Amino acid sequence: MNSKYKWWILGGVSILILATLTTIYFVRKKKSGKKSSNGEEKNNDKKSTDYTKNIIIGDSQTLFIAKNTTKAIILNKVGSEEALWKGGQNLNWLKGAVEKYKKSPEINAIIINIGTNGGFNVKDDVVGLVNSIKSTFPNADLYAVQGSWGWGGNKNKTLEMVTNYYNKFKDVGVKLIEPPIGSVKDPHGNLPVYAQIGKSIDNEL
Repeated sequence: MNSKYKWWILGGVSILILATLTTIYFVRKKKSGKKSSNGEEKNNDKKSTDYTKNIIIGDSQTLFIAKNTTKAIILNKVGSEEALWKGGQNLNWLKGAVEKYKKSPEINAIIINIGTNGGFNVKDDVVGLVNSIKSTFPNADLYAVQGSWGWGGNKNKTLEMVTNYYNKFKDVGVKLIEPPIGSVKDPHGNLPVYAQIGKSIDNEL
């Protein structure tokens, strides 16, 4: 075979091998990273195993949600501003607590459980809360557990009212966890619905 053609063949094979290796590299890189809610890339392998980087925040129902998920935690079993959850609190309280918390870019996910104690008030500053969470936890994916009604001051609330309230979270990029805690006599107990919610959270994380 003419040496000139041999070099052409060798050159073509080399280019083909280089193109194949480059394609494999970029495909693997794409699979290894995931965009967070603020557009920054994270490593999926780390996210899938370090569940202490997934935090549940909010009101008293937070404790029961935490008991039923294996892939997210509360910062302390005793509710407080520092723990980012506390019984009887509303959205404005949570917003203030988040704003005082140290910036934590290492956190992978925040599960928000708020709204019940405020009666699902449509005037709640949902956008402000979400922005504060994104500022404090810039690499976190955001989820929201929908609250409870049918008891206490929420006795006359309806599913439609609750849905409208949590759609405000959805509108700013927060993923809603199904099902809601729902219409119950008292949410302060380890109700079967918490197991369903925990499973849904685990499936997302």
